[in-house]
Amino acid sequence: MEQRTEKIFSGCRSCHVNCGVECTVVNGRLERVDPTGPEHLGVGKVCLRGMAAPQFAYTPTRLRYPLKRAGKRGAGEWERISWDQAVEEIANRIFDMSKRYGPETFVLPGRTGRHDMGWIAHRIARTIGTPNNYYGAIQVCLLPQFHGCVHFGSQLAQPTGMTPADLRVCVGVERAYSHPVVSGAEHAMQQAFHGKWVVFDPVAGPFALHADVWCPVRPGTDLAWCMAMIRHLIETDTYREDFVTRWTNAPFLVREDNGDLLRESDVVLGGSPNRYMVWNQATDSLGWWDNDEIQWEGGASGREHYDRLVELFYRNKTSDEPSPAVMPESMRPALRGSFEVELAGSGYRIECKPVLEKLWENVEPWTFERASEVTWVPAEKLEQVAEMISEANMIDFMEGSEYMATNVSQFLNSMSILKMLTGNVDNPAAEMDQLYPVTPMAFPGEFDISYADGLSIEQKRKRLGYYEHRIGCGYSWEEWAQWQPLRPENADGVLCFPDVGCVLDAAETGRPYEVHGIIAISSNWLMHDPSTARWMRLLEDEDKIQLHVVTDLVMTPTAEMADYVLPAQTWMERNYLAWSVTAADPTKKFYRRAIQPICEARHDYEFGAALAKKLEELDPRYNHGLLNPGTSRFYAGEHGKFWVADTIDEQRDILCREYLDKPLEECLALGAVAPPGVNAGPARHDKYLISGKFPTDTGKCNMFSTLHYKAGYAPLPVYEEPTESPVSRPDVAEEYPYVLATGKRQAGFFHSEFRQLPWMREVNPVPEVFMNPATAAECGVTHGDWVWVEAPPSHGRAPLNKIMGQVSFRLPSIPGVVSYSQHAWWRPEKGVEEDLHGAFEWNAEGLCECVNSAPETGTPGLRSQLCKVYPCTEADMEKYQPMITREQMEAFAPMTEEEMDR
Repeated sequence: MEQRTEKIFSGCRSCHVNCGVECTVVNGRLERVDPTGPEHLGVGKVCLRGMAAPQFAYTPTRLRYPLKRAGKRGAGEWERISWDQAVEEIANRIFDMSKRYGPETFVLPGRTGRHDMGWIAHRIARTIGTPNNYYGAIQVCLLPQFHGCVHFGSQLAQPTGMTPADLRVCVGVERAYSHPVVSGAEHAMQQAFHGKWVVFDPVAGPFALHADVWCPVRPGTDLAWCMAMIRHLIETDTYREDFVTRWTNAPFLVREDNGDLLRESDVVLGGSPNRYMVWNQATDSLGWWDNDEIQWEGGASGREHYDRLVELFYRNKTSDEPSPAVMPESMRPALRGSFEVELAGSGYRIECKPVLEKLWENVEPWTFERASEVTWVPAEKLEQVAEMISEANMIDFMEGSEYMATNVSQFLNSMSILKMLTGNVDNPAAEMDQLYPVTPMAFPGEFDISYADGLSIEQKRKRLGYYEHRIGCGYSWEEWAQWQPLRPENADGVLCFPDVGCVLDAAETGRPYEVHGIIAISSNWLMHDPSTARWMRLLEDEDKIQLHVVTDLVMTPTAEMADYVLPAQTWMERNYLAWSVTAADPTKKFYRRAIQPICEARHDYEFGAALAKKLEELDPRYNHGLLNPGTSRFYAGEHGKFWVADTIDEQRDILCREYLDKPLEECLALGAVAPPGVNAGPARHDKYLISGKFPTDTGKCNMFSTLHYKAGYAPLPVYEEPTESPVSRPDVAEEYPYVLATGKRQAGFFHSEFRQLPWMREVNPVPEVFMNPATAAECGVTHGDWVWVEAPPSHGRAPLNKIMGQVSFRLPSIPGVVSYSQHAWWRPEKGVEEDLHGAFEWNAEGLCECVNSAPETGTPGLRSQLCKVYPCTEADMEKYQPMITREQMEAFAPMTEEEMDR
């Protein structure tokens, strides 16, 4: 047979980076993956995940056909069925259960959200009519990016580190393992620029080991050092006064009687509630900023200019003309002090203080010494970092694992305030993806085509967690959507997700309503979500969880507990249109698939479209009637149906023809395509100068969080100790004395993926338990020993509240902290009869609980709980056989074509 070799340029999607790659395909079989340069949308490098793609494409663990459970969940007994049978039976079950319990009975667990999958789950949820999709992942993953909407009205782009900065402040970030291609370029670029690094992390990974300052912080206490940094900037007057005064609500007056911002309507009969009061030092009297007119008192109005921008925006055009709404010389708002004002019509006088003064009152007690006591970072190091922040011009704040703590929302408030105080908002190191109406959106983004806002307000308010966690689960979004007329479809992406704890409670108790269905789109959620023992009890009870559907690439522990398992396609087997969440970049990137899908693997879109078509036969509303035309606008409002095509490439072709004026095939050939006639916007990083305002209720960056205030939370940062810590729970710490942090990255893996790839397991055969030698000695163990890490049994963690791991001194860590590497560990080398492929032996989620969580967002303390450590016995080692053998690794070698056909 003549050998036919092809070189296909594609895009690796083994993580979020989407590196361009060259795939070598011999006779239709993927042989190797190599990096490409910029000419083919690459960066000249590829990591181990990309190189191992052929192993993943042909691993014997791949799912190849639709399967239906033939025995008890978890028994590993399956019947092969057709796609048509699977879709018909699933649709009938969804229809019947929705009739009985309501469509909200279905939940769609979160996933890693790679952008050709996440929006499909949104659309399936909208097809069913449930508001309960994408729980878990956002509140512990993308929360920092989305939480920025609270303060800025739009998202701040997650920093890539590819822009030179005077200072990088990395908080728990370890992209050297999670995104190694980007990490290497970041480090080289920063060194060439002579920029400095600061790393806050209890375990010193590659970033920290090369940093100028490593601050080994106690997990869950990052808020404390932030408070100290804010205090230093205010006390030393080293904040960016001009930016703070003109572009934040720091000068706005706060009423001492009720804690709200003072408005003109409070002090003038018939005054405007959208005119915010300041104390004008130039006149020693009240002055105002008017968000409706986009105008300072005594200055020019920016309203007409703004309205022109809006008109241009909807024509995919923009302008770089700055707004005339500048602060006049006659206005000098006070940032500090206390002022007495008279309320309208009553003669009653109240005390008011500028927001910055109120912020100072919150942070004044947070000296470096106090922050050191809380965080365990030496006071002199904290002071050193504060000086570096004070002196730097451009700062890249790289948030990371600290957002998995129970004080996360207040921490993120403080980080946003640091960005405001240092002027690092919408600059190259902290860029806003888009700023309405300055940035045109000529092509829909991921959430725009998911119809995320396609439900009535009554149905949205059924979202589990809506009232309990009012910043994260939708309550505050109703207010936010009024600020941001651009894209209300972003409901599920921006502070509008179900809470995993509330989902668990509803499934267990039936309150506020019964949860009986789970549909997981490419999500190994049983390995990702906390409270594993509670979930297992539910899945084993078929009266509780009556339908569990999983689409995935391999037979995961989650899939083993499903009723139907459907085979999905790897990135090598599908074309790709690179969505952006915000659609701010009009230039779209296209990547070809390298190989044909194996056996009957299908794209998740095809499952959704087939499901919608079958449901539509049962009730025509399923494919279009549930779309709420009163709230769906912009892209979603232009389409009357959820599923306009049967395949993903047909859907892409429709979009390409409509917005790019080219068919999909031509776009794939070109690689990168910009919409015709689109003015992409000004090449600048201070877009607020053009618009004259931020898309918030105040028109400014909300240093004082109006959303927090309206939702009943502290509008300025207040420190709270993690819910389960040696300080908050000394009674628990008597038996469980160590602070547990979970999820420290290991090279190669991506969440629960790639454990069955030989190259990955050679690099990381087992989970490491990072400990300081002194802490290990207290436990009677040392480097290389196998230990049990056990969490308290409370809050439903028992009996899965202990897991094995191998002690490691490879990375420096601080005493008193136990860091379990890489969450979501499972063991594909083991059979289903062995704890669902070892799902309970090494999975850190079993140690975590979600009863205690951040009140604002529902985020559990995945990296700030308590534990104890003790050695494994010889009997343990004999029973669990923790080291993978050469024979087991060889069993993961890629299948031959003949084996795949079988």
